[in-house]
Formats: sequence, C-alpha cells, structure tokens
Amino acid sequence: MMRLPLAIFLLLSGIYLLTMSGHTYSADEETMLAVTRGMLARGDVAVVADGDAPLAALRPGRDGGRYSPYGVLPSLLAMPFQLIGGLLGDDAGQWDYASRFAVTALNGFVTAGSAALLAAWAMRLGAMPGWAATLALLYGFATFAWPYARTFFSEPLAGLLLLLAAERADAAARELRRAPSALRATGERAGGEAAPASGPWPSIPARARRALFICGLACGLLLTTRIAAAIALPVIGLFLLWACWRAAPGSTVQRLQFVARCVVPAAAGLLPGLGLLLWYNSARFGTPLASGYASEAALFTTPLLEGLRGLLLSPGKSVVLYAPPLLLAIPGGVALWRRGERGVVLLACGLFLSHVLLYARWGEWQGGGVWGPRFLLPVVAPLLVLAAGAGGAPGKRSGARGAALLLGTLGLVGNLGGVLLHPGTYVVAPAPADKLSSIAGSPLIGHWRMLAERWTRATAPAPVCRLGDGLYPSEDTAGAALPRRTGAVGRLRCALSAPASVSFTLDDRRPPGAQPSNLRLRVGTRDLGAPPAGQLRAYRLLLPPGTARLEIQADTWNPRAVGFSERDDELGPLLGALRGTTRTGAPVAVIDTAVAPLPTRPRPRWAWYYDPPNQHLADHWAWHLPRSELAGPRAPALASIVVMTSVALLAAGTHLLRRTPGPHH
Repeated sequence: MMRLPLAIFLLLSGIYLLTMSGHTYSADEETMLAVTRGMLARGDVAVVADGDAPLAALRPGRDGGRYSPYGVLPSLLAMPFQLIGGLLGDDAGQWDYASRFAVTALNGFVTAGSAALLAAWAMRLGAMPGWAATLALLYGFATFAWPYARTFFSEPLAGLLLLLAAERADAAARELRRAPSALRATGERAGGEAAPASGPWPSIPARARRALFICGLACGLLLTTRIAAAIALPVIGLFLLWACWRAAPGSTVQRLQFVARCVVPAAAGLLPGLGLLLWYNSARFGTPLASGYASEAALFTTPLLEGLRGLLLSPGKSVVLYAPPLLLAIPGGVALWRRGERGVVLLACGLFLSHVLLYARWGEWQGGGVWGPRFLLPVVAPLLVLAAGAGGAPGKRSGARGAALLLGTLGLVGNLGGVLLHPGTYVVAPAPADKLSSIAGSPLIGHWRMLAERWTRATAPAPVCRLGDGLYPSEDTAGAALPRRTGAVGRLRCALSAPASVSFTLDDRRPPGAQPSNLRLRVGTRDLGAPPAGQLRAYRLLLPPGTARLEIQADTWNPRAVGFSERDDELGPLLGALRGTTRTGAPVAVIDTAVAPLPTRPRPRWAWYYDPPNQHLADHWAWHLPRSELAGPRAPALASIVVMTSVALLAAGTHLLRRTPGPHH
C-alpha cells in the first residue's frame, strides 16, 4: 500500500524541483528566512537585517531585539537547505541568490508529501490505486498547491501537518473499531474471568496508540508552524473523542475511562510541539505565553458574508476556481456518507469550515498580493480526500474519470499561469478590470493575458530591435521604450530580414566625482573599440540580415554615492533614440523586452522579480539564474545539481510506480 504514495512523492518532488522559482515572494518569507540565518549565524532567533530589507512587521522582544511573529518550524526545517545554498553561494552575504534558491526547494518536498499522504488515505477509504493516484495528481497540479510549492510560505507545511493529523485520527478510529469490544471495555475474558494487563494502555490497541500519538505530534507541530491553524484542532479533538466514545461499550463510567485512556497517547504527542512553541515564545518575548499575535485580535473586521463571498465565489480568490477538483468532494462525500464513513465526512468538512469561517472575518482575507486564497491552502487536501468515494463503484468510474479530466484540465490551466508568471507582477500592474470581483480581471485570466503580451513582444517578426538584459526602465517618458540607462552591460538584439541601417545615441556624460566609464561597444564577437568617454555621441551601424547582438559595456557609477541624486543604482550610459531602416525602406521596430540588472540593495532586489517593467518571460529558476550574481562555475553547478536531482527523483518514482501492482480504476 505504501509503494504508490512513495512513487507519487518521488515523482512530484522531481517535477516541483524542476519547476521551482528559486526566489522568495513576500516579506513573510524573508522574515522566516532571517530567523533561519540568525539561528545558524548567531544561535538566536532575533531578526538582524539591513534596514532596507523587505521584512514583515517585527515585534519588540527580549533585550530590545526584534522578532518574527511567525511560527518557527519552517525556519528550522529550512536550516539544512540554507547550509547547502551557502556552500554554493559566492559570499556569505544576506542577499545571495544561492541560499534563497535552496530554501525555496523545501515546500516542493512538503507539497509532494501532502499529495502522497492524500493518496494513502484515499486508498484506506476504499479508492482503487489508480483513482487515489489521480486525486494526488489533481491536488499536486490542478490546485493552487503547485504555485505555493515554489514559495517559502508556511501554508504548505501547515497543510501537510493538518492532513497528517486528520489522517492519523481516522486511522486511530478504525483501529479502535476493529479491536474486540468486550476485552477493550471491561478487561475481561469471554468467560468472565479477569484478563491480565498487557501494557500501559491495555484497552487501546498498539496501532491505535501509535496513530493517536502521531496525530497529537502533528497537532503540536502545527502550532509551531501557523498559530492560526489551531482553529482546526478542536475539530480533530472532537472527532477523536467521538471515535473513542463510540468504540467503548459498557456503562458511562467505563466509556469515560476508555476515552481518558485514548487521550493519553494523543496528549503525549502534543508535548514536543508545545515544548517547542513555549521555548520559542520565551526566546522571543521572555514569557512562554506570548505568541506575538496579541494585537491581531482587533483585525477581524470583515463582515462574514463579504468574506465568505470572496473566499468561495469571487473570480479573483474563489477556492473553487483555484482548486476545481474540490467539486469532486461533493459526490465523493455523499458516497462515503452512504457507506457509513460519516465521521470522515464530518471531519473533512469541519476542518474546511474552520478555516473558511476564521478567515472570512479577517481584515486581510485576500492574503495579500498572492496567488488565490492562500489561507485556505491547508484545508484543500483534507477536503479533496472525500473524492475517494467518487471513483469507487464500478458503474460510476467512467463518470468520475470524465469529471476528473475536466476539472483537472481547468485547474491545471488556471494554476499554470501562477507558476509561469510571478503573482505580484499582475497584482501591481494596471489592469482594465477589477482583479478581485471581475472575471476578466481575475489573475486566472490576467496572468495568461500578460504572458501572451510578453511572448508576442519576445517573438515579434523581423525587422525588429529588442531591448534586452542590463537596461533599466525608462526614465523620462512613462510607458516609452526609450531612453534607457544601461548597467555594466546593456544588450540589444536585432532580427533583420534584410540589411539595415541602425542608429542610436549614447549619453556618457557623468557628474564630477563619478569614475570614468571605459565605454566599449561590441557587435556579436566584434569589438568596435572604445569611443571617447564623457560625451553625447550618435552612432550608426550597418547590419547584415539575420540576428545581430549589440553590447554596451561600461564601468558603472552610483548617483547616491557621488551626491548627485537619491538614485541608488549602478549606472552606465544613457541609451537615447534608436531607429532603423532596412535597405528596402521598411522601418525597424523597437520593442521592450528589457530586464534591469539585479539590484544589490535588499528591497529593490526583492522587487526585481515582479516589477512589471522587467520583462521576465518566465518566473523560473532557469530564467533567473543566468541573471544572478553567481559567477564562474557556480551557476552551471547549481543548475546541474537541480537537474540531476530531479531526474534521479523522477527515475526512482517511475521505477517504483511500474512495480506497483494494479494501479488502475
């Protein structure tokens, strides 16, 4: 039974690693990463970072330090990834690319684990292996779990722990129902004589004890991941109490005794997580009872119906639109209810409702400039497991497969937009329609529209000159392609169908105190020499048909460093007017596909990944890595590690899947 979940884990881990972004998306992630680095560098949990760093609202705490309000478990799990990234980085700086690259791989493995566990639970509920695998893949690729597998947000880990707690609670309930009720309840043999004790909990089967302990362990660790996820713990607790009460025959007193025995292993499992939480609170605020969220209670200001409408029905944030396979939980839940699995149905629905009702009242229920209803991600897998009942009956399998194909296609296409394009790019860019309440403005459509626009520019037919890497956004005229500042290297790429004359201007004048530019021009592999520095000059090049690459190279200067202005960028010359005409008289179009140099300061560097003027064609590590600060063999080494690890995971998963008996509907 475990071979199929393991195969799913390996396959999804390999795909997630190949499709990761390699960078963080929010101040929340940067704050948790700062805690990781603090523990490794100084052995404490205080956040010590550049004042320009994009950190979340920190809390004052012990010894005048500043502390993260978020759970510590993601920061702890990121430590080995941070160490690996540090070995590949070019320095020990806080903002080096390699460490973020490594840390953002964590949630890929976490999300793959959730999909594998979902498949295992679905099979326990009666799903055939093929249908269980289908549900796991639907979760992994047709819900917003995939975009969040590429981040360092805490929701994927909270989702895995919540799913584990619920699955183990159900496993414990099943083991209790299987045990001989008379011996379990009264401790007597069938003939009426006393039965000897067989352990610390003689009435609780060993498998049930283990399941209860792991359930408690997951619940405790959940508190150290997202404190708000504690809203789901009463649902799990009530389910366990009900299961234990139901499994214990006899008098009321005997039932209460049996329930008390059930509580012991679950409570023991809670202790590691509670201990970690209390330690972290004490390390931050000097008291084990302070979580850093005391002020958040006043932020539940959204009317309930407004929040429910947004989370369930709005085009921009509806959980159904971002996770269409959840609709399979409706017929699946009905089928499970009819089979007598009412406890599981109530458990899954209770977990889902706990989060929906909590965040519907939250003042920031949208989750910020992120993909879909971020706060509901932890309860997507527990609800989707109810779809296990939809593919069970032989006569209904074809209908279930058809529905899964349709919903999976919708979910895959919609969420792939959130994988290919940084969600923040669309959020901050002007849009023709409201991004939350309008179907046309929804990111599910808007991302594809923006991607299509960028792809059209990148593939425009000749004759055309494209502004490329190393050019800063237009300075003087909003929306215009030129003028542009170069960095150390500015690139142009001209695709010509006939010989053409291309002219442009370079303003290399610099204020007193700025270092000389040592300006150089190259066309392809040909060096045009060093023009006179410090001048405004016009150039005219005769280019042959085909693709011509022009590089403008210069030593940079910083306006803030020389007191010229507040701009803090490393600048080269100013590229002015760019025009071209082919020998046949056709004008050469100038198209903006420019990507600015990667900034050195923390906040601009963080925004570089989503800033709309930067024409990133894909939010993918293979796009960002060549533009990072990694020099020499480090970049290809990092790429090789990712590719080889992914291929190994995919090969191992495929081999294991082939050896799995009967993975069919």
